[in-house]
Amino acid sequence: MDESSLTISVVIPVYNEARHINACLSAIQNQTHPVDEIIVVDNNCTDDTIRRAKQHTGVSIVAESRQGITFARTAGFDSAKSEIIARIDADTIVSPDWAEIIRREFSVRTGNPVAAIAGGASIQEISPKEKFWMSCYYRAFRFWHERSIGVSPMLYGFNSALKREAWQEIREQVHLGDNRFSEDVDLTIALLKTGARIRRSEKLMVKCHLFRSFDSKKLKQYYQTDGHTLNAHRYGNTKRWATLD
Repeated sequence: MDESSLTISVVIPVYNEARHINACLSAIQNQTHPVDEIIVVDNNCTDDTIRRAKQHTGVSIVAESRQGITFARTAGFDSAKSEIIARIDADTIVSPDWAEIIRREFSVRTGNPVAAIAGGASIQEISPKEKFWMSCYYRAFRFWHERSIGVSPMLYGFNSALKREAWQEIREQVHLGDNRFSEDVDLTIALLKTGARIRRSEKLMVKCHLFRSFDSKKLKQYYQTDGHTLNAHRYGNTKRWATLD
């Protein structure tokens, strides 16, 4: 692929993210290489999120009334018109060269073309202005998580991208509307099972509110849903497989 000609759609599922959406969209709109489409998926917001999103030029709003991240993500991915679908969360702050790096990664010519890119993350709570600090924490977590579930490289929703044709190939293989599954793990496994190549890129950097995940109930739930997802796909670390109740 010619790097300069690759088109990128950015999909952002949102549910009551008025506190974060302006900073998220401003970062996308201030790229060294502009993206081609920005899609904000309104998953029944009741706060000021959508009004604020509409104030940003070039942002398209897609409504998804079925509550849940899998429904919102799928609605956004299905609406995307570009060759590459990039996915972030509403509290994600992308680096200024984020889109440029995505184009560069997908334009690399190899025997087995890249179908998806998994990016890195720093901690937004302690990274002021243009700084991207403590990415080592994310790398340590990812190392542990991938070894635990036996799935690598993982595509986390706060910073990843995939070819639209790859999404179309796996669309019917991912689970929808079931909170017993881990959305990120489900999507990654579905891709890997097709033989798709996922590339990890530490250069593709964002800032996230990672401290929001420091919750024992959330971590316990993630552990359980990971196991259910592995078992449903019959993939990964068999010791982590867990049956659905």
